[in-house]
Amino acid sequence: MPHTPTAQLLTDTETFAAVWEGACVFPTATGGADVDAQVAGMSDAGVVRAIEAGFAVIRDEYAFLARLAASVDHSSRSSLGADSLAKRSGSRNATQLLADRGRITMAEAARLIRVGTATTAPVSLLGERLPVPYPAVAAALDAGVLPVDSAAVIVSNLDEAKLNADPEDLAIAEEFLVDFAAEHAPDLVRKLAIHTRDRLDTDGVAPREEELVTKRGLSRINRRDGMVRYVLDADPVTAGFMDAWVNGHVGADLRKPRFEASQGADGCDDQHQELDTRTFAQKAADAVTDLLRFGLSSPESMGPAATTTMVIRMDLDALMTGLGEAQIDGVEQPISAGTARRMAAEAELIPAVLGGDSQVLDLGVSRRLFSRGQKLALAERDGGCAHPDCDRAPVYTEGHHLEWWNAHGGPTDLANGILLCSPHHHMIHNQGWSITVIDNVPWFIPPPSIDIHQKPRRGGKIRPPKSAA
Repeated sequence: MPHTPTAQLLTDTETFAAVWEGACVFPTATGGADVDAQVAGMSDAGVVRAIEAGFAVIRDEYAFLARLAASVDHSSRSSLGADSLAKRSGSRNATQLLADRGRITMAEAARLIRVGTATTAPVSLLGERLPVPYPAVAAALDAGVLPVDSAAVIVSNLDEAKLNADPEDLAIAEEFLVDFAAEHAPDLVRKLAIHTRDRLDTDGVAPREEELVTKRGLSRINRRDGMVRYVLDADPVTAGFMDAWVNGHVGADLRKPRFEASQGADGCDDQHQELDTRTFAQKAADAVTDLLRFGLSSPESMGPAATTTMVIRMDLDALMTGLGEAQIDGVEQPISAGTARRMAAEAELIPAVLGGDSQVLDLGVSRRLFSRGQKLALAERDGGCAHPDCDRAPVYTEGHHLEWWNAHGGPTDLANGILLCSPHHHMIHNQGWSITVIDNVPWFIPPPSIDIHQKPRRGGKIRPPKSAA
């Protein structure tokens, strides 16, 4: 097949058709002509292979759509007036044209335009093609390895840092984020892109934080079914306090003693029976209600409960100088180091400086459960549940022994510990995953039944690359 811009799309489409046909291994009662019948005849592994091949086609198609969206946007610029493509097509602007013709949301149309503009070589007034604004993103889109959603968050965050960032650092960050996005979901890419943006543009952290503070608000909506909905738009600090309270109370509910509790093979205090039938959302709502009742009954004693803790993480340099960023546990938007220093005087705020003389972190094999200090230290490394596809906050995690405590005599110390939420903790035990930590980075190795090649998957907290300087 000659190499053309659509060659990859055609190849992936043919692969998808072949994978689909190969996945239909079980005979079905309806003869297999119907799509639902064919899916019903697929093995679990076949369904997963078909999904992966199908999404490869979608990534290819969206790469083309992004370029077309950029062309529509250029041909619909306001300076053309009534001659713009959008106006001649009966639309207000390029975004509406794409939304109408593609039957997509305005937000998705705007995302396509943003990505297409960032990955298309602009043309100068003299007709010369200029460099592509984000070449690494463009190359990954063309190769079909980068979803448009991930490309959009990379572009938008690097755009914010562009004015104040060193060009070499910006290029390093772009390649780093693209490599990460090729293996991870857009939600995780967004978190890393935000963190990278603030590493590139430390002077912009405080102004961005101030802008978010001005957007805070609480609205009340009466629903027809009798419920009242409160919508809270919280800045990072407010979200930090809210998360600390809610997560603390929900986490305490999850850790309450249960009847017929059982201990896992690694001695990680596995407890399988949950008699509390409330959902997470209901528990969170009850936690807020408890806070309000406490405030109304004892206004003079308002303050964080002894079991409620907010952890603020920041570099020592940022703590000393007040410049740069800090991170509140569970809140993806950073705050300025100056704000973190002012908050440090408040009760129950813990800086992420662990392992001092006042606390022993490596307890050896004599103790089965990880201490609170050890879990805080592991949270600094893992960021919460260390599984690659999970963003559970540290309060929802359990300490897992890499070498099982009961079966292999694994020590209860940091080198042998990792944080996992309960579902992923059970998955590791039940499905036969293995975990190794290399250079303070946890890697998850799937069993052959999930990945015959057993390709390691990076977990834990992803940190932005160091600057070129």
